[in-house]
Amino acid sequence: MRHLADACALLAFFGAGDSPMTQAGISAMQGEAWVSPVTVWELTRKASIGKLPKLPAPTGTFAGYLARLGFRFQDLSWEDAERANQLPAHHKDPMDRMLIATALGNDMMVITDDNWFAAYGVKTVW
Repeated sequence: MRHLADACALLAFFGAGDSPMTQAGISAMQGEAWVSPVTVWELTRKASIGKLPKLPAPTGTFAGYLARLGFRFQDLSWEDAERANQLPAHHKDPMDRMLIATALGNDMMVITDDNWFAAYGVKTVW
């Protein structure tokens, strides 16, 4: 099964925040962990308005850095976007709803510490 990393998982990987997730844990999934453009948008947006510290991008962009580390790009399809709007209203966060829809539509497990994902029948790890 493929793994889709959410924003909290990437922040934990890069050592931001106080998370029990270790870099070794997500590092083991590099090459096997996908990242949605929704997650990149969420993290770079929050960093640009000062809600997060500057994201690592030693030689270019954060997105390019993710690719160099071995994370894979997960397409966001029109079907995934539409599916997000059809989900029950258990969880209001639009970024998480897009990840849930992507995971459901692509048979993926989400790397997250967010308990709301389970309410949608999404498999999670962390």
